[in-house]
Amino acid sequence: MSQREDILHIFEKSGAHSAWGLKHCTRVYLLSKDLSQHLSLDEEILYIASMLHDTGRYPAYARPNMDHTLRSKGVASNLLQRMAFPSTKIPIVLEAIETHMYYSEPGRSDEAIYLRDADILDNLGNIGLMKLFSLIGHDDLIRTPEDALERARTFAEALPNKVYTKAGRRLAVKRREEMLRFLSGIKRQSSDFAAIL
Repeated sequence: MSQREDILHIFEKSGAHSAWGLKHCTRVYLLSKDLSQHLSLDEEILYIASMLHDTGRYPAYARPNMDHTLRSKGVASNLLQRMAFPSTKIPIVLEAIETHMYYSEPGRSDEAIYLRDADILDNLGNIGLMKLFSLIGHDDLIRTPEDALERARTFAEALPNKVYTKAGRRLAVKRREEMLRFLSGIKRQSSDFAAIL
């Protein structure tokens, strides 16, 4: 089985919600590449880290009371060793996975930095809004449409400040504006959020 087939097999058996699954990971990978196009990142590291960064969230791999970044790092470590992934690259992949969340400091490698920025940006803008609303009733923090709207407001205000790279910051401003336009429209059309669904 090839590396890419191994990765697809992970998603097939993972039980991942679409907000964090294959399409999210693919967007993160492609956006990481786009943001870093002026650099020569290691394609293999960036791809594997992007595809495995959220595995610790998936029902097949998650562990109670364990941060998904640490669980994802453990799952990736086991998988990469079984795949005979180059041993010199494994620590870089694992650091990128461990530091991909907005509440983490960026990792040391360019691959880690751009993966983190792309993951943050995937939570902003129109795609970020779609993800939030798709999670209603599937996430402990997003039980209702009101929770999704509150989370969208929080993300629009806080996440752009977490983006590290210049290219990422430019895109964060645009995606923040998309979210704020949406929130403003919903506010107008729902009597100040009083008449939400």
